Amino acid sequence: MTTFTIALVVGLCAGFLGAIPPGPINVTVIRKSSQGKIRDALRVALGGALIDTLICGLIGLGFGWLLDKVMTVRWVKGILALFLVGYGLKILLVDRRREAANENGAANGNGIPPLVANERKAGFNLPFIVGALQGAANPALFVNWTLLTGFLVGHGLLMTGPGPAAGFALGIGVGVFAWFLILAEVVERLRNHPAGDWIRKSTTVAGLLLVAFGLFFTVKTVIGF
Repeated sequence: MTTFTIALVVGLCAGFLGAIPPGPINVTVIRKSSQGKIRDALRVALGGALIDTLICGLIGLGFGWLLDKVMTVRWVKGILALFLVGYGLKILLVDRRREAANENGAANGNGIPPLVANERKAGFNLPFIVGALQGAANPALFVNWTLLTGFLVGHGLLMTGPGPAAGFALGIGVGVFAWFLILAEVVERLRNHPAGDWIRKSTTVAGLLLVAFGLFFTVKTVIGF
């Protein structure tokens, strides 16, 4: 196999496994998929995967110093962390009330379920941007990918150069997106299961988790550990 193909396969495995640990994007993908907004969930996933791809691509091409100057600036990390807090509060204060009204309307037989109607009206950009911002909000993202890339290069699993760097970055993006795609499909299939009903009604849990992630990243940014 060529160095590009090897890097692609390595990146695919690393991206898939790296996306599994709980995080803001996982929470958002689960929430939207449980509501039947599968397209929005995948747009969020695509936004997050693009951030991972860009970071790994720049690191592989030797531009990690540029990312370091941008992503380690405290006010940048603080703004991104506060975005998570704001998004979580939006879910708690706005979305929860709207979903309760939607459920009452559907129960009263007022036509098409509002959640489905909302997905038809939703554009591509907003969920994509939400996913990108949620991905970039993790202050450890750049460090984690830098350490992993250095480890793989040091052990001969990843070659240096534009070709392997491009293959690795592409593999990372595909792997990350693949995990979120599987997650979204599983949650979608559980919609008519008691577990799916619980997930769909756990808006408060999703909001609290996002607020918690945002506060954790904010404290981590301020303290600098």
